[in-house]
Amino acid sequence: MSMPARAASPRASWRPRLQVVRSPERSRSIVPFLSLCAIILVASLVAALLLNTAMAVSSYRVHDQQIRLSELRETEAELETRLESLGSPSTIRHQAESLGMVPAEATVYISVGSRSILGTAAAGEGN
Repeated sequence: MSMPARAASPRASWRPRLQVVRSPERSRSIVPFLSLCAIILVASLVAALLLNTAMAVSSYRVHDQQIRLSELRETEAELETRLESLGSPSTIRHQAESLGMVPAEATVYISVGSRSILGTAAAGEGN
């Protein structure tokens, strides 16, 4: 019976219970997260700035090319008007007369295949 007496002794109950305690976890810093957010924000702003600058440059180029195109169309219209005036029958006749040319009396055609002259070259001459 001596065994149950030992189990009931006050000394055994006085012993504190020991437990393994984990070391406290390090708190994570938010500096890397904030740095990443700042980098993304700055990169977005720089990209938007570069895109807007490129669009403005393209807009100026298009505007300059439109001005050049309108100038070329005006020049083309002036040249076409000048060509039409220089190609008119009255202008050609006046230039021919200034060179000493005279109007043809009769129209004559030369046939290379038959080696003959068609039409009347002068009064009384025939085919």
